[in-house]
Amino acid sequence: MRLQIHIAIWFTLGLATASIAQHNGLSFYQELARKDALREQTIAFSNIEDEKDFWNDQIQFENDLRVQNVPAYQVYMNEKRMAYSKHAEKCKNDCTHSDFYYKQAGFYFTYSDDTILTKEAVGTVVQVASPRIF
Repeated sequence: MRLQIHIAIWFTLGLATASIAQHNGLSFYQELARKDALREQTIAFSNIEDEKDFWNDQIQFENDLRVQNVPAYQVYMNEKRMAYSKHAEKCKNDCTHSDFYYKQAGFYFTYSDDTILTKEAVGTVVQVASPRIF
């Protein structure tokens, strides 16, 4: 009996630790997205080639993240969309950005994680009968 209690306690602690670690890992990507967005909104480039390289590197990072860690990518992109939206509200027409910036901003504004949930993940589907009117 005591062994079962100890096993249950250790199992619960293990789940809690894993959950906290996953949350902390995802919060890292939220913070990274905010920092990246701020850098992208304030950076000044000396020439067009540097800017093009910067944006290509950023796109490559996001593509790699999407392939390697889908939940982190979704958190990162959702946070990036929010950061860009807040900046656009604050900025209105007072800010000037490059074409590269606006192209990427358009991508962030339209990002949707399009998570497709299975029936098991959502729960049981309930159907309600409605009366037929002839």
